[in-house]
Amino acid sequence: MKKLVLTAAVLGFAASMASAQVYSQNIVGYAKTTLAADSLQMLSLQFSGTNGVVTLGNSFSGLSVNSTVYMWNGVGYNEYTYYGEEIGWYDPLFNASDSIEVASGFAVWVKDGGDGADAVTAGEVPSADSIDVAVTAGLNMVANPYPTTMMLSEIPTGLASGDVAYVWGGAGYNDYTFYGEDIGWYDALFNPAGTVEIGVGKGLWLYVASPATLSFSKEF
Repeated sequence: MKKLVLTAAVLGFAASMASAQVYSQNIVGYAKTTLAADSLQMLSLQFSGTNGVVTLGNSFSGLSVNSTVYMWNGVGYNEYTYYGEEIGWYDPLFNASDSIEVASGFAVWVKDGGDGADAVTAGEVPSADSIDVAVTAGLNMVANPYPTTMMLSEIPTGLASGDVAYVWGGAGYNDYTFYGEDIGWYDALFNPAGTVEIGVGKGLWLYVASPATLSFSKEF
């Protein structure tokens, strides 16, 4: 079974994560990533708020004031700054951004606004048996829509030979090319990428030549 960060007791979860919301379903979970000061991390939004909606406002806790999220829009980034729990997230024109809904399998860049913090994404665990994630031609920031670890070799079929994955290593990217189902993923030196892991709460870039749909299955 894949690693899965879960807690089944809503009240217990709410008590231990005071800054998170209380949810109506029994299965909730969280993923925690330590952010160093002035560093970027690519984090995934794998949990949803009430009624299955994922928004910027209900996705994170633990971040410092002036933290920033960068959302890839296909050609560039939409930038949002956190001004504290009572104020929320705003774009550079100071438009409120708490209600921005994102699709399953979405990833964003996060930069803490202080001296570092534990960024927590929390909420309801997806219950569907499978979730489709659409990717467009070119670069896509994606993630496993379920809060489980995923090996690079387990990215669902739907990709074409020559498509590339870029996995952030903290200071740069490691890139891997897909050579088809029968061959798999290899790095630039043609070492197999079977042991490359995308952890809970993490994302990656995919560069695809043609639009595709990746169908992820629930592993728990």
